[in-house]
Amino acid sequence: MPETDARIHAGEQVVEGKLPGSWPAIRTKPDVLLHGGDRVGSLEVVPAPGHTPGHVAFLDTRDRSLLAGDVFTTYGGAAVTSYASFPFPLAAVATWDKPLNLESARSLRALDPALLAVGHGPAVRAPAAALDNAIARAARRVKERPAD
Repeated sequence: MPETDARIHAGEQVVEGKLPGSWPAIRTKPDVLLHGGDRVGSLEVVPAPGHTPGHVAFLDTRDRSLLAGDVFTTYGGAAVTSYASFPFPLAAVATWDKPLNLESARSLRALDPALLAVGHGPAVRAPAAALDNAIARAARRVKERPAD
């Protein structure tokens, strides 16, 4: 489990000024805490916070398949979960930090995946154009953080 999400499940406050969502407290502890760059077999852990504070994606180093979790959905076409899109708005409703999620979408796109698999919707082969369009739509709808 990603370390940040494990800390939330343990009841720890991990973010300031924002509620992390309604996470259940769990008594069990993960055997392994995941961090960016860790490997689980051929899968590389890629930080992708936004949907949750500790959200991660997994890039398969063998074939560049990206398991993006809930950063994107693909029902009715690829969409970033930083805004409600139809036919599946629920992932956006549950997204904790919409601007941060959009930043994660851009970071995942930069990995140039050969296949995109998400938590909600069918896998998309050669997803570059679909991801570019989804990110552009999200950028028009999401108030982004000012640059430092």
